[in-house]
Amino acid sequence: MSKPQPHVGLSLVNKAPLGLVITTLIAIAATFLFELPLSTLGYASAGGFLCSAILIAYWLGKGGIFFIAGVSIPLLMVIVMPLTTMAALLYLISGFFFGFCLALLGYKLLAKLKS
Repeated sequence: MSKPQPHVGLSLVNKAPLGLVITTLIAIAATFLFELPLSTLGYASAGGFLCSAILIAYWLGKGGIFFIAGVSIPLLMVIVMPLTTMAALLYLISGFFFGFCLALLGYKLLAKLKS
């Protein structure tokens, strides 16, 4: 089992609020420019959240399998999601990083509550 390495993801955790703002603006712009189903954005956000949660577990020393699972999620999302246009890919990417940043921000807030 690996040792906890919270310092590895700490720089990402500290940038999470900025990431939320940027990805929200991209998603809003994509919504106005393209007519895409919001389900794509929702699934992408859920995938990003799950990926981040799994990687946080890895950073906290839960084992290398969490790293492999975490970095596999974006690939699985590209395979499973119906990406018929480049706009759908934009939704997928912005939604994924929104969910990822949301989980990191949640982790940051929980860590502050515990200390």
